[in-house]
Amino acid sequence: MAFFTIKRIDELASGKVLAPERYDPRRKSLATPNCDLDSVPLRRIAESARVIVGRKSTEVNDVIILDTSDAREGLVISTKMPVSRDQIGSAKKLVREGDVIISRLRPYLRQVGYIDARIPHWQPGVGLACSTEFFVLRSIDGRRISFLIPLLLSGPVQAVLSAAQEGGHHPRFNEPTLLDLRVPKELLEERERISNEVELAAGLYRDSESKILAGIRAAEVGLLALRDGEPTPTRIRAM
Repeated sequence: MAFFTIKRIDELASGKVLAPERYDPRRKSLATPNCDLDSVPLRRIAESARVIVGRKSTEVNDVIILDTSDAREGLVISTKMPVSRDQIGSAKKLVREGDVIISRLRPYLRQVGYIDARIPHWQPGVGLACSTEFFVLRSIDGRRISFLIPLLLSGPVQAVLSAAQEGGHHPRFNEPTLLDLRVPKELLEERERISNEVELAAGLYRDSESKILAGIRAAEVGLLALRDGEPTPTRIRAM
């Protein structure tokens, strides 16, 4: 089904944007006549953080860099080792524990992640940074925002982000689209419970991840022993 929107010149987006995607009515599909009573905009809960680091930055010496493929379905799945700031390459955004990251690039890939404290190899003295393709959501009042993970992955929000993407080869949605999303007040009333569940799920994932990594290390020890002609253990216990 085709969608039509008619705009006067003075109603065009800043810069007189003519891209038809900018005026897709599905971008406003979460708005209702009573939306101010039943919900609040995301920008009243979280801000988009933009602390940038690069090769000349002094904020960190060593840093783990997250690319868009390192976040998926609410979790950060990276096991990358830290690199020196000389190896950062292009500018990156610093993230903190408790942040929520969401890729603006190809939203259908669902590259959303909660920044938990147990991300592999992240330790004191090591920074954590992500691609500038991510929007970094940070609480504006210090309260937990992990409850936003299910919201951002929900069908209605994904439909809005999909409708809002602009560009052919590398479709992206913009920051106002994200910050203008409506958060139901019913969800806000449950934010602590939902945050607990999201963080518990992240912890269970880390437990599973650590067991798999331990198994990999044990397998490597056995293979190196074979290569070097050393006696191999009769049993490898890692799980």
